Amino acid sequence: MKPKLLLSLFAFLLFAFTLTAQSVTGTIVDANKEPIPYVSVMIGPTYGVVSNEEGAFIIAVPENPEADKVTFSSIGFENLEVPLDNFKGGTFTLKEKVNELDNVFITNKKYTPTEILTLAVQNAPKNYAAQDTKQTFFLRSSSENKMIDTKFELLKSSLEKKSKLKELNNEIEELISKNKGRKSLDFSEYYGFLYQQNTATKVAVEKAIKLINKENDISGEQMNNKLIAVIKKHLEPGATYKLKTGLLTLDDSLSLEKPQKEKETGPETADIKGRITELSLSLNKFYTDEALDFLTEFKRYTYTLEGFSTFNDETIYIIDFQPKKNAAKYSGKIYVNAIDFAVVKLDYAMIDGKTEHNVNLKFLLGIKAVEDRVKVSATYTKNEAGQYAVNFVKKESNTYYYISRPLKFTKNKVDKDEEDKMMKIDLLIEGDNHKVSELFIIDREKIKPESFASVKENTNYEIKTISKYDASEWENYNVLAPVDAIKNYK
Repeated sequence: MKPKLLLSLFAFLLFAFTLTAQSVTGTIVDANKEPIPYVSVMIGPTYGVVSNEEGAFIIAVPENPEADKVTFSSIGFENLEVPLDNFKGGTFTLKEKVNELDNVFITNKKYTPTEILTLAVQNAPKNYAAQDTKQTFFLRSSSENKMIDTKFELLKSSLEKKSKLKELNNEIEELISKNKGRKSLDFSEYYGFLYQQNTATKVAVEKAIKLINKENDISGEQMNNKLIAVIKKHLEPGATYKLKTGLLTLDDSLSLEKPQKEKETGPETADIKGRITELSLSLNKFYTDEALDFLTEFKRYTYTLEGFSTFNDETIYIIDFQPKKNAAKYSGKIYVNAIDFAVVKLDYAMIDGKTEHNVNLKFLLGIKAVEDRVKVSATYTKNEAGQYAVNFVKKESNTYYYISRPLKFTKNKVDKDEEDKMMKIDLLIEGDNHKVSELFIIDREKIKPESFASVKENTNYEIKTISKYDASEWENYNVLAPVDAIKNYK
């Protein structure tokens, strides 16, 4: 074969391979053209994605697909099947499923809402049996910070002349006035593997991206860093300082010449594992969580059987619950399979006035943090053995924080006869943080005990920081499609 012909054939094969591995982008809407969030988009029983909150999705079509069609499914809608050959992207419309009672409800006992929930809890250990698994996950978190108030007061200083102290005060007042009332937003995305053996877990983060504008960031930590950066300009060149807040030492050798110590390692794996465990593993054991009292404490709530729906051609009970007594904390809906009484979807929101966490040491340590307005939506999928596990979960919460702490800069002496020099200030930062976490379990497979034992969990993982959306970062990954706030991030 001639070299030119060989090269042409190679180029053709390369092009053909690119076509078979291409990604398809689309949006899923209802009959009114409204986007449908978190729709399952599957090519075969185990390969697929879910649409994001705006109904958009991106899926990498495999070279050797498990099926010759793409199936779109969501509770309350008819399944939509598209031949894989015709799957080119665009807009896909799902038809609402009319709730019709089938023979199951005509011939069998008609259950009350509390009877259905009692059966759901009783059958849960069988329906959600724990297995040794390897789960491929994608986690997206967003954090929106609002600076409510911030104040600065110079209590004492022997470091600067009075004229310089006035200049320092003016610089800090300018920083405070510029950021008061402002908001900032950042996104973090993680892809990796969660290994589970009984109650033990290990996490391997393969890729992590943080989208943040550091200049505009007004989180409590960042505001503290900005204030210290202003103060550092007024420290004596060449000297080092001990920085303390109360009895806690923040830095032993803060200097104008050298930057603040940066972490030599990335974020801790334990933190991301804790977040995934909260979102996934705990919701797989929802029936053991005493905080979710609406599943068992029936006297606290009013339950209504709203009707029926379908999901993958199976009938689903829809149960609404609302607080009846002051002890109740939530309102929401529970979707229960009418055949095996498995919970296939769980939606609940914390009612006004209730909190998930409340730490009030305002008068003792100048710290207060209140987490409330919690909202959770979790969907479950069934495997070939008829057992269920979390497929997707979204959690929203708001945290109010108040920090009023003294900062003390003490110059480290070069010799013992040197005069003591220090600066003491009072710093107040008050803000509100709105956090959203979305966990998508891309794949789940059984593993043997020796496979779990062989996994090495690193203490830290690397995270790449970017300031502008880059579509190539998640190219050919089956993950959540970016929302408009990510694509238009500045």
